Amino acid sequence: MPVSDQSRSGVAQQLPDLIIPGLTVPDPSLGSDPQYVLPKQDTGQTLVGGIGIPWLRDLDFGTQWVNRVADLDWPDHVIVEDMSYAAHRVLHRLQEVRPSKVVLVGCMPRREDPPGTIRRYELDLTPPDDDEVQDRLSEAAMGIIDLDHTLAVVRYYGEFPADTVVIEIEPEDDSFGLGFSDAVEATVDEVLALVRSEI
Repeated sequence: MPVSDQSRSGVAQQLPDLIIPGLTVPDPSLGSDPQYVLPKQDTGQTLVGGIGIPWLRDLDFGTQWVNRVADLDWPDHVIVEDMSYAAHRVLHRLQEVRPSKVVLVGCMPRREDPPGTIRRYELDLTPPDDDEVQDRLSEAAMGIIDLDHTLAVVRYYGEFPADTVVIEIEPEDDSFGLGFSDAVEATVDEVLALVRSEI
């Protein structure tokens, strides 16, 4: 259904549909159709999302890993996407796609394992408390992007599917710059194999 617009002359102009995967914006002047049409149930898709902190070497793993693998052959039901943006935008993206499964890839310093350690876990969907989410949303609005902020905000609003997996790597170098430390670089192919085993 096309979006229409009134020109200054008062003649209706037909514009093409605005279609984003999972989101259509129909002409708001036509009947009582909702302006935004979102899937009401999961779409059977698997969303593989990389989350990184730009310009901070190992901490930018999610973004750079997606850049390396996005053009590989993936099944039709798989979306591979850089999700290195504010946590509330990731929440909205999940509402647009309504995936059946989510696999998130990133590098987070837990200080419990040697650098280059790969951790794979099924996400506990228990929502965090109100105060934590308020803090996370405030920081996200100021530009903080990382895996933990995303996990907290999206869990709070219940938008992760039951089948959500996190694959994270212990970083070695979080200094300003491009490229990974040797320990993290050595994990790229293993992370790819892990992600493929999830889909």
